[in-house]
Amino acid sequence: MRELIVYGLESSFARAIRCVEDVTEDEARSMPHALSPIIWQLGHLVVSDAGYLRRAGGTVELPAVYGTLFPTGTGGQAAYPELTEARGFFEQIQRGLVEAARAADLSRPVEGRSYSTAGEVLIFVGYHRGYHVGKMTTLRALLRKPRLFG
Repeated sequence: MRELIVYGLESSFARAIRCVEDVTEDEARSMPHALSPIIWQLGHLVVSDAGYLRRAGGTVELPAVYGTLFPTGTGGQAAYPELTEARGFFEQIQRGLVEAARAADLSRPVEGRSYSTAGEVLIFVGYHRGYHVGKMTTLRALLRKPRLFG
């Protein structure tokens, strides 16, 4: 079970990173059709994954501004951090999530609407990331970036 969870974390992480690795800072902030930009998508994953990591028993420290820029319901134009900064936090949190998948008590109860144990939280991460990878691939297409998957 642990290796399946790690696989889900690693594959969803790789897809998200692939979506941003050739994106410029200007492209990351672009809002075609008034959609929340790529930097928001990645920043939202950072904030969400940090919460999932805490529920799974890990810790991470994010700048306070992330809590106001990236929660559900935000987006649009804002003074976003650099894409490289958000990517660095995403990588750090990924390491913590993989560590939790390998060592945490997966049956430990946690609070949440979509999961009830630490193991379910770690599985949910892949689902949530996949949703935002879809958003990023749409934004990439609108920015005329190369197709990545399929």
